Amino acid sequence: MFCKENPNKIPKAAVLPLAAFLGSVFFVSPSLATQNETTLETITVTADKREENVQKVTTAISVLSDVDIEDMGIESTRDIWQYVPNLSSSNAGSRDYFSVIRLRGIRNTPFGDPAISLYIDDVSYSGVYAFDNALFDVERIEVLKGPQGTLYGKNTEGGVINIITRAPTNVFAGRVGLKAGNFNEKGISGVLNGPVIKDKLFFRLSALKSVRDGYIENVFNGKNIDNQDTTLVNAGLFYTPTEKLDVHLNFRVHDFDDDGGFPMVAMNKGKFQAVTGIALDDFEGATDYSGEASAKSNTGSLRVKYRADSFDLVSISAYRNMDNESSLDGDFTPAPMFLGFNAVESDSISQEIRLQSRAANTSVKWLAGIYYGKDEKKYETGYKLDKIYAGMMGVPIYAKDAHEAQIDSEDMAVFGQGSIRFLDDALGLTVGLRYEHSKRTLDHDHTFMESPIAPSINGLEATNSELLPKIALDYRISQDSMVYTSVARGYKAGGFAYGVDDPGRAAFDPEISTALELGIKNEFPELGLRLNAAAFYTKVDDYQDRVQIDAMTVLQKNVSEADLYGFELEAAYKLTGNLSINGFIGYTHAQYGEYIDPMTGVNYEDNSIALVPEYDSGLFLEYRNSWGVFARAGMQHIGSLYLDRTNDDKQDPYTLFNAKIGYETENWDIYLSGKNLTNKQYVVEGYKDPTLGYVGCIGAPGTISLNFNYRF
Repeated sequence: MFCKENPNKIPKAAVLPLAAFLGSVFFVSPSLATQNETTLETITVTADKREENVQKVTTAISVLSDVDIEDMGIESTRDIWQYVPNLSSSNAGSRDYFSVIRLRGIRNTPFGDPAISLYIDDVSYSGVYAFDNALFDVERIEVLKGPQGTLYGKNTEGGVINIITRAPTNVFAGRVGLKAGNFNEKGISGVLNGPVIKDKLFFRLSALKSVRDGYIENVFNGKNIDNQDTTLVNAGLFYTPTEKLDVHLNFRVHDFDDDGGFPMVAMNKGKFQAVTGIALDDFEGATDYSGEASAKSNTGSLRVKYRADSFDLVSISAYRNMDNESSLDGDFTPAPMFLGFNAVESDSISQEIRLQSRAANTSVKWLAGIYYGKDEKKYETGYKLDKIYAGMMGVPIYAKDAHEAQIDSEDMAVFGQGSIRFLDDALGLTVGLRYEHSKRTLDHDHTFMESPIAPSINGLEATNSELLPKIALDYRISQDSMVYTSVARGYKAGGFAYGVDDPGRAAFDPEISTALELGIKNEFPELGLRLNAAAFYTKVDDYQDRVQIDAMTVLQKNVSEADLYGFELEAAYKLTGNLSINGFIGYTHAQYGEYIDPMTGVNYEDNSIALVPEYDSGLFLEYRNSWGVFARAGMQHIGSLYLDRTNDDKQDPYTLFNAKIGYETENWDIYLSGKNLTNKQYVVEGYKDPTLGYVGCIGAPGTISLNFNYRF
């Protein structure tokens, strides 16, 4: 229904070289390629908090290496979903606003804790407003599926996106990168690494600056909506005074500054024209106010690791500050009716201490830890009356209706996991347990023109405690094949919505899940083939769901239950020493249980859960030879999804095509890349306006870019 071609075409002059070159490489070069080593590289992960072959870990994990990240052009956490089955991502209209992450039907919502947690260098970016991050100088991305609370300090119900950046080393080296593309995109990046004290103290500094024009044209004023400006700085010190002690101090500064908050467009163009008299084409909107958005965050962390003879002691201390603001045209039309605004300021601290066994090749492994986290968030959200509504009400223009709230969160947990192997290490048993205690407190005021219009809420409190067990069995059929099964309990804390006057409607209960997984992992070294598959079933009680009352009012409601099941398949095949193919298929069936609409009384039982694609798939072909020639072509196909719980509006299936060619040397590389080459327009998130119909956020149109990197 909402999947159309974008008229903002990539110039044919840019597409033709890509097509011609890829054709010559993929259809001619394989016959000329040397039939040399086709063995796949071993993938080492730290998903279980120790270095281990990913094929030996008893959970489904998708891994993107540093080479994958560069080759795929992953520049943001929002790009990861295109390469991981049953994972999808969108932000709710603006980069400063909450991000909707969905993994196997479990998803983040605008209030409370994220169900899918983001970790960067062992630090939890726990808020749903903190997910949208630029990525640069990254060593590896691991996506773990299912509950992971027995291994990670901050609880995670549906999975973990674990990002590991490159650490400082003892070698002096650096890198400079330049980027230019359509939509007036410009970028510069750099890395500097080296010793301060040889063999003892190392530093690493990486920075990124990028700007681009917006993808949507505001035909009312002729300007672009959603012009973006991104800054990222990461600075680290690594100190190793003895062979047994490592100290890693890291600072990360992240800044979004965008013109055009909530760049949403009306999907029913006929209805929009009937209401406003303005005809829209794809990638066009018409508002009298474009809005703005900014998101600034600062993160500091200290990681200390002490290696004893038989165990490691790890301490991770972190502080995060975040300040997000955005504004938008609340009626999404050229009429001066009202403006919306949203602001979030957050300060959080966390401390995690882990004790874990050292030897990775023993039959018994164990880990135990404690965690404490505290977060204070201040919110201001509401609207300002513009000329029409202010005149109707007889109040000054921009009279403000505002919800001001503070939500304090406190979490404490004890967690652990152990595994033992039997039958000459062929059979493995893993058992884990987590105890979590969470506390949430709400203070809330609602004013109009600075006068109270509802009773204040002071010190409204909710506390919860849960025991979360996990058990897994695995059997190693051979050195290269393993089957496993696991069952784990997941937990997402309850809490409060911050823009609601009624304390009863503001509160929502914890979400509890039981997740069953059955998987097989295979490698065929003689064929250069890796093939992993997993099936899952998750029963969720008190499923937390977003309920949009109007443009400025959002609640969170517990659904009695939700049933989620599906499968995923990932494969990597090295055809020759130069040519490889990778792909995946994912399927998720996600339905609500009994679900009574609090406003209409309608029961949405058996409706598909909103914004969860039914299936997704990807296929990627890559060529790289010793002469320096590089080429890559890929496609992602995303299945249909319903845009809200009513299932009235639906995004039809769509396919994205990407390609990249380049020339690589020891010291420098140059690449020409294209994304969404057929300029498909598709909806990723939105809101059903009572007058205009569905107003949606759309994915990026076709883009083309030229990248140059120099290393020294």
